[in-house]
Amino acid sequence: MLGAPAQRAHLGARVAVAGSLLCIALIALLHALEPEFNDSNAVSEYALGDFGWLMNIAFFSGAAGIGALAFVLHQSVARSGTAIAGIVLLSLAAVAWLLLGVGNIDPEGADATTHGLIHGIGYLLGLPTRLAAPIVLAAAFRRDERWADHRRLTLALGITAFAAEVAGFADLASVVTLRLALTLWLAWIALTGARVLTRRFSPR
Repeated sequence: MLGAPAQRAHLGARVAVAGSLLCIALIALLHALEPEFNDSNAVSEYALGDFGWLMNIAFFSGAAGIGALAFVLHQSVARSGTAIAGIVLLSLAAVAWLLLGVGNIDPEGADATTHGLIHGIGYLLGLPTRLAAPIVLAAAFRRDERWADHRRLTLALGITAFAAEVAGFADLASVVTLRLALTLWLAWIALTGARVLTRRFSPR
């Protein structure tokens, strides 16, 4: 039977999996419900449509999943400078996604609003932390035998997501590549949480 710390870690892992997968599912659903935004580079624009509240829920569920994974890794990864840095990056990304959900993006060409400013802060905070977290944590996993076999997958998804994001900013099929980067990131959150559920981790 799992002790209380391990139970908390497993609960956090379940939230990480559920939150990230729900976010992916809602964004996919919005492609069908609000096709007028399918050509936009920013999935945030789905929040401007008739079903915009689903985009807000997607951001909040993503934030819950990201924050839960930060908690789980804090409990289960060997303490090191890279581990602390990676967990801090995930925590900041979770805060950023909360801000993305609280404030909707301003429509293109519209006057700036407080909601738009909040969303912009979330974006500026969330983009670099999201891209850096898996790459930094891959280095931390190498120093922990319990996580060493998850390093390659983490590094592969992290680098591929980073490359897709760069391609998007370079306007190389940006609608596809930016969504791919986001999906890979959320998939990594889910897979990392799932790994905790399939193994008996003893909290540090």
